Amino acid sequence: MCVIVDANRLGKLLAKENPEEAAPIHRWLARGGRLVYSKGGKFAKELGNKARAALAEYDRAGRARRVPAEQFADDEEALRTSGQLHSDDPHVLALARESGARVLYTADRKLMADFKDPAVISNPRGKVYSTAANARLLTSSTCKA
Repeated sequence: MCVIVDANRLGKLLAKENPEEAAPIHRWLARGGRLVYSKGGKFAKELGNKARAALAEYDRAGRARRVPAEQFADDEEALRTSGQLHSDDPHVLALARESGARVLYTADRKLMADFKDPAVISNPRGKVYSTAANARLLTSSTCKA
C-alpha cells in the first residue's frame, strides 16, 4: 500500500503537530502503509532539508519507498512534452506510473485533474486524498514492491 504526497502537503504530513487531515495517513502508515517519493529531478528542488531527512527516516523505518528519478525520467519527459497535462507536475505523475501508487495527497487542483485522468493514470485509476474524509482511499492503495 503506497501513497504519494505532493510537496504542497508534505509539510503538513511531517509537522510535529499534525493537522486533522493528515491523521488518517499517520494511522495508515503505522498499520503498514508506505509513502512513495524520489530524491531526484524536480522532487529534489521541491523538498527542503527537513523533508528529505524525515523521508529518509520513514524509509529506514520501512514506511517509505524511494524510487530513483532515473527510473521514470523518460516517462516524465514524455508527459512534460505531451501537451495533455493541466498541471506542471509530470514528475509526480511519472512517479505514480512507475511505482504503481494510485493515491495522491495534494491540494493542487490541476494535479488532481491530471491524476484522475484515465489517459494519464490507469489500471487502476488514480484517486486523490485531500481531507480526512478521504481516509477510505488508504485501504486500497497499492504499489509495486
